[in-house]
Amino acid sequence: MAELVRIRKKHLQTPICRLRCMLKQLDERDVDFEELKKNLDYTASLLEAVYIDETRQTLDTEDDLQQLRSDTVPSEVRDWLASTFTQKARPPGRRSYEKPKFRSIVHAVQAGIFVERMFRKAYSATIPNQPSAVIHCLRDVDRWNFDVFALNSASGGHSLQSLFIELITRYELNTRFKHWLTELEVLASLFAAAIHDYEHTGTTNNFHIHTR
Repeated sequence: MAELVRIRKKHLQTPICRLRCMLKQLDERDVDFEELKKNLDYTASLLEAVYIDETRQTLDTEDDLQQLRSDTVPSEVRDWLASTFTQKARPPGRRSYEKPKFRSIVHAVQAGIFVERMFRKAYSATIPNQPSAVIHCLRDVDRWNFDVFALNSASGGHSLQSLFIELITRYELNTRFKHWLTELEVLASLFAAAIHDYEHTGTTNNFHIHTR
């Protein structure tokens, strides 16, 4: 049985032909019982291997789905993934190599959530307040007589960090570069999102079917 773990449709053609031949022999009452037993045993082994393979794929998919904890993924996304990729939702007759890789979908969702959280954290964090002694030294930052050594002493040896924070906030660079996409790039993104589903029939994807 170990060599029959992975079964594809082409491997089922032989037992189907053997079963047809056995039915014909039974109709003609020309039966070789040893050959009949051999063919039935071979067919049963193949069917058992198919069952094991399908069960293993189903369990793998359900395990991957469990990785998406409810506190990190919206319930709508979990429901859509379950209805689209689990065994009960697979359309009959679809070839195995055409099935989307559910594990890759799980990883994509997790990566998207991670990037979104990282983005929110980066742009919701406030710039730290500077000590009053540091602020006093930074008043002359645009002058030729700016004393960087006094700043270094006032900041406890962190003159570079204090100067960087001051320049970022003074010239509002944190606000200016918060949205890095140009208007043309924003338009291109919207156009790509729209054209992605242009003339989509909405009959092959559960998400599209429910959003028509």
